[in-house]
Amino acid sequence: MVKVNPNSQPNVVFVSNVESYLYQQLMRLNGKHIAVQTTRSTLQGILTMLTPDHIVLDVSGTPFFIRNQQIVWVTQAL
Repeated sequence: MVKVNPNSQPNVVFVSNVESYLYQQLMRLNGKHIAVQTTRSTLQGILTMLTPDHIVLDVSGTPFFIRNQQIVWVTQAL
């Protein structure tokens, strides 16, 4: 018989894979017009938000939430 303490909380561990070089480059481009190639398509817009796991790209007033793991390349658009 296994006794379980009803007051104990389960240990939950969150793991996030942060690519520091990509994050640093995106910080430099924050607020600028950029092109982002994802595993699905290429988007151009203004980089409005940056978090360790995703970015928000404003494309003609519509926010696109892009996971960093889906980004192939990024460059400043002219």
